[in-house]
Amino acid sequence: MVHYLDVRVENHTGARFHLAVAASLACAACQHVPPAPLDAAANGERLAVRSLTDPAVQTALARHGVQTAAGTWSLDQLTLASWVLRTDLAVARSEIDVARAAIVADGQRPNPTVSAPLEKVTDEGVAEPWVIGAALALTFEPGGKRAIRQARALAEVRALEWQFGEALWTARADVRAALLDLEFAEVLVGLDDEAGRFTREFLSWVETRLERGAATTSERLAAVQALNEAESRRALDDIALATASARLAAAVGVAPRELASVRPAVPPLDGLSALPAFDVAAARAVAVVNRLDVRRALAEYDVAEQDLRAAVASQYPDITFAPGYTVDQADHKITLGLDLPVPLFHDASAAINRAIAARAVAAAKFDDVQAAVLAAVDVAFAQFEAARAALVSAERATGDAEAAVAALERRLAAGAANRGEVLAGQIALATLRQTELAARRAVFDAATALENAIERPLFPESSIDAADSIRELLVGPAQ
Repeated sequence: MVHYLDVRVENHTGARFHLAVAASLACAACQHVPPAPLDAAANGERLAVRSLTDPAVQTALARHGVQTAAGTWSLDQLTLASWVLRTDLAVARSEIDVARAAIVADGQRPNPTVSAPLEKVTDEGVAEPWVIGAALALTFEPGGKRAIRQARALAEVRALEWQFGEALWTARADVRAALLDLEFAEVLVGLDDEAGRFTREFLSWVETRLERGAATTSERLAAVQALNEAESRRALDDIALATASARLAAAVGVAPRELASVRPAVPPLDGLSALPAFDVAAARAVAVVNRLDVRRALAEYDVAEQDLRAAVASQYPDITFAPGYTVDQADHKITLGLDLPVPLFHDASAAINRAIAARAVAAAKFDDVQAAVLAAVDVAFAQFEAARAALVSAERATGDAEAAVAALERRLAAGAANRGEVLAGQIALATLRQTELAARRAVFDAATALENAIERPLFPESSIDAADSIRELLVGPAQ
């Protein structure tokens, strides 16, 4: 219903009253938002005390039925904690909140506008010199423009939700990689200690023989050099161990001291040998449709499609009707204004062509994403198969060395070999064990690449899924 403003020259006091009431109502309808300044120091303190005992973390664990026991945190548990505590995920949630608000804003109709012209005739002898009027301008958007805006905003939300899913997967991948780094670093330090112990014993044996004139100075120098190299490797691996621990804390979103009181549960390093052979064709078929970045690219194509629809709809100009009422020197008039753009200099064809080109870009990007997915699956599959073969070879070499050391120990017990031969064999065995560990790490790295290629947990098995958790984690505001 359209309400006309009846303004009469004779009642200036009433007009002023109505204007005051209108201004009061307008002020009452305003939304007042208090300022929210940020304090860098206080905010830094808040981030520094993020904890695994945060109620939001415990709620997430309980929701998925993966409560911790005896201070041990599994990959799934640390992943859920990272989904609550990491600031990059909070940013992604906030961006979705903005996009969701845009759905409402873009679905609103244009507000009407009120114009109130006031004129005075300056000719002498005019009894009623004032011309006072009011008009209410209503804009109509043909071509379904409002629905198109809403559809575009909804597509933008979907794209950001899939992007949020990518951030969830990235957080899990970061935690998994850091856990493996930590475990491999700890095992490698243990192997370094074993190699260092054998190397020191060998040096002591050489020095004893040197004192008795049964060894040369060059043999002692070689043993000293071997010990120095072993100790240097141990120091470098200590750096890797400390770095892995700090990276795990960063991946979860807490300070390193927070993880000092818990014990991360690392999947067994020999567990990958039980994995069956992968069907690369099935992996390609799943990844090219279900990967999160593929879904995001498809949603971004829908955004471009809605932009094209909006450009096409712009061929139909907005129409503004302005019914009004005017008192023209004591004559009462009803007015009807009409506002239409005139396509004198250009029409909508340029905007349409630009939108068509932008849609083609979105389609090309979708092709690029899918092609990258297929290539990632192929590369990861080849890497995994080659790494498994290398691990089998390394395990065979270690087994042969263990058998050789056992034979040397039997010969030593029978008096057919000396202690130096046994220690040399043990040092060689320790080196081969380090090589086997590197080969096993290569298998884990290949499995990680395959996991990331299909964005599905392979090892260890998981009870949570990034794609399935998107809606759940976006139900309420970020904690």
